[in-house]
Amino acid sequence: MSAAVVRPIFPFREPWWAWASDTVSCRWMQLLEYYTDPTQRTEWDIPVEFRELIDQVSALALPRTPINIATEVPLEISSRGMSPKKAHEVTQSVAYISNLLHSLGVDPHGVRIVDIGAGQGYLTRALQLHLGTRHLLALDSSGSPDPGNLSSQEEGEADPAPVLLVALHACGSLTPDILRTFFIQQDAPKDRRLWTPVGVIAVGCCYNLLAPQDFPISKRMSTSPPISLATSAYHMAAQIPAQWFRTPDSRADATLALRKVVWRAIIGARFAKTVKTTEQAESIKEDGTGDRPVMRRLGRLNNNVYTDWKTFAVVAGERIGVDLGPDNELDAEEKALISELEVLHVLRCIIGPLVESLIIMDREQWVQEHLDERRDGRYASRVSQSVRPVNRERAEYRVGSRPPPTNR
Repeated sequence: MSAAVVRPIFPFREPWWAWASDTVSCRWMQLLEYYTDPTQRTEWDIPVEFRELIDQVSALALPRTPINIATEVPLEISSRGMSPKKAHEVTQSVAYISNLLHSLGVDPHGVRIVDIGAGQGYLTRALQLHLGTRHLLALDSSGSPDPGNLSSQEEGEADPAPVLLVALHACGSLTPDILRTFFIQQDAPKDRRLWTPVGVIAVGCCYNLLAPQDFPISKRMSTSPPISLATSAYHMAAQIPAQWFRTPDSRADATLALRKVVWRAIIGARFAKTVKTTEQAESIKEDGTGDRPVMRRLGRLNNNVYTDWKTFAVVAGERIGVDLGPDNELDAEEKALISELEVLHVLRCIIGPLVESLIIMDREQWVQEHLDERRDGRYASRVSQSVRPVNRERAEYRVGSRPPPTNR
């Protein structure tokens, strides 16, 4: 006999929970279709509270439409060893960097480019091949960037070497750290500079490891009024639900990912009903992220384990050391709870792009505050979507020298 799970009694038990607990209709898919297809928004019986929330989130989040990156000659990037996603990112990045250097009047052959978080070096090699850049440095897992060893100058060269900082996967606090390096070098006395920053191109990734001091980071957002995000909000910021139904494969992947989240929650609830000691009880305390000892013990399971509930329950019970009995079927209460959790998790993911927008706007404001303090008109900042999002959002942040004035 399975360990029964009693659905929690929410203190704010609103009428829309009855809608969410419907096990006949796939409520989470209705929410996602409403979110992704505005033309059909009048056709659903979705509660007004959910519709208003989704409408407001959609209106407030930064646009995700990729910018057009024109190239004179189509780039032929070798995709050997790269996934289609990585090949697309590298191709777009090379084209964007090429256009940026051209607009700034910077010679690609003379500029020093630091590829921060280079990984396997795909972008580094592509830049060398297609831009003819001779001075490249690939950094990975080495803390804050220090491109000093790119600054070696030719004998008698008077000007500091121009350096462009690039990060294709700027996870956690890497983007603020790169920008700090930019500002520190910008403030260095001219006679002591070995290199001078041409600009920064940072493509955000995830925010799970964002340091507490890096949000909010701008003076404006830190004081009017102060904003505090839960740890789980940073986990949601990298979600991109608008792409879940892009293809049949992405739809299947999203369905499986949601099933993993919800089924693991049900197992966690069953485990909570079986704990006998204070130590075990302590292990199920929530921190808002689901990262609890019992879930870490469960670990990652093969996708085929999630084919049906009974298989999953048997494997999960063995992993966490709980005998769930011979009858592992879901009861009516659990099925209703699954539907509610699906709705709740999808709503959290829909809010994710708005959380990321808040983080990006905070960073943009922080950069602008630095530029305003220095009254330096040589640099300008810009946020754009330079890489077409596939599995997760890729919002690009750029700080660069202003283009030289044109003769008219």
